[in-house]
Amino acid sequence: AASTFIDDLSTWYIRRNRRRFWRSRDAADQDKLAAYQTLYDVLVTLVKLLAPCLPFLTERMYQNLVRSWDETAPESVHLCDYPDVDPSLLDPRLNAEMAAAQRVVRLGHKLRDAANLRVRQPLPELRFVATDSAERDAVVRLADLVREELNVKRITPCESLDDLVHYVYKPNLKTLGPKYGKLLGAIREELAKGDAARLATLRQGESVELAIAGQTVVLLPEDVLIETRQAQDWLCASDRDLQVALSTAISPELKREGMARDFVRHVQQLRKEKNLEIEDHILVYWHTDSDEVRAALGEWDGYIRTETLAERLDCQPAPTDQAKRVTVGDAKAAVWIQRA
Repeated sequence: AASTFIDDLSTWYIRRNRRRFWRSRDAADQDKLAAYQTLYDVLVTLVKLLAPCLPFLTERMYQNLVRSWDETAPESVHLCDYPDVDPSLLDPRLNAEMAAAQRVVRLGHKLRDAANLRVRQPLPELRFVATDSAERDAVVRLADLVREELNVKRITPCESLDDLVHYVYKPNLKTLGPKYGKLLGAIREELAKGDAARLATLRQGESVELAIAGQTVVLLPEDVLIETRQAQDWLCASDRDLQVALSTAISPELKREGMARDFVRHVQQLRKEKNLEIEDHILVYWHTDSDEVRAALGEWDGYIRTETLAERLDCQPAPTDQAKRVTVGDAKAAVWIQRA
């Protein structure tokens, strides 16, 4: 449970709020302060919860988080009261809505990974079908969040994905043979012509009953092999009562945007390697022989400067000794930075 929570905290809450954390220092910025205070409260509570299991690590974290500035606090995390549950802090509706959005995001990432499509490459559309109306409405309300997480231009709720994907159901001879023997041929025919909506329960991990040759045949999910056949330039996946389809058609405009995002990542890595502060402004220099990279960096100049706090981007005739060789999209480039 702790591992799952920490994963949610780091890969969801902190990453989703990174722009709040990164904003320039401003004593009047209450939103940034709220983000830090929430994270601080969560970390301190988590340290107290895990103290019996991880005594040394939690003690070190407690000393850094609490005792480093509050001398009135208990001297050790092991001297603190164990946290109590506060039901008033729970928001079941918000939790359910965010869980629905996370399900869509997880399926979208699964499709990207299967197709080896990096998240920095924008894609045109994701379509989804949710049989639960509350879950569908939640994803619609949080569409901007889902769109940003998956880096797609459009989120479209649908009643069906039949025009993009269909499923072929075949008997699993290894499990059905010992159970139904002579009925295998009839089962194969029934699966081939069966009602798609009825057989869909198999994809949701549930069994289905069929009337075959005067007998009731119960098919478990492991009794049926399911093949997914999808339209060109689309990837499809499902998780019980949720289906998603991701368009993989990459236009030249989307490709250039993906290259700009690649470039931003390389610059951010250089900032990290130089131990720059979040608010430090920089000058960015680059060189490439690729016309495609030049076009992408020219088109997305403003976006790159905003994301990296760069005063300007300068194309140079040749790289210096300090330049870092990087891959931008499918092309090669060199980039180096200095504090402004």
